[in-house]
Amino acid sequence: MSKWLTIGVSIISVAAVGYFNFFYQPQQALDLIQLPLQETCRINQQACQVQLNSEQTISLSLTPFNAKPMTPLSVNLNGSEINSASIIINGVNMSMQGFPVTLAAVNDEQYYAETALAICILGEMQWQADLTITVAGQSYLVPFQFNTTTN
Repeated sequence: MSKWLTIGVSIISVAAVGYFNFFYQPQQALDLIQLPLQETCRINQQACQVQLNSEQTISLSLTPFNAKPMTPLSVNLNGSEINSASIIINGVNMSMQGFPVTLAAVNDEQYYAETALAICILGEMQWQADLTITVAGQSYLVPFQFNTTTN
């Protein structure tokens, strides 16, 4: 009897996991527009302008420019009609998951947050900063990549 109970519970568990993986998607993921990697600009060296759509342009930078790992960073975002914004910085060549940081409004067109890059044992590290921003009710994911060196 316990063999059939174990089999039955296993089948129900697999079916439930399969159902949720196939059908469940968070609402935000359905409305999120992912822009291509911003390869022509390094946000740790200059302010980068990104055209979100035909009417909306934003500017993002990480300062101080050319900061090393474990240095406090300021995330500076400029744009109009911004409803919310957050950024997460992950290691690329060494798997290092960052944590999301919410940007706070300074005024109607400026947003700001403080963060830091994780400690790194490599001489050169590649990072990806993923900005998630909602502008005029539309959510965008804007990825940037940049490098740091410890010397």
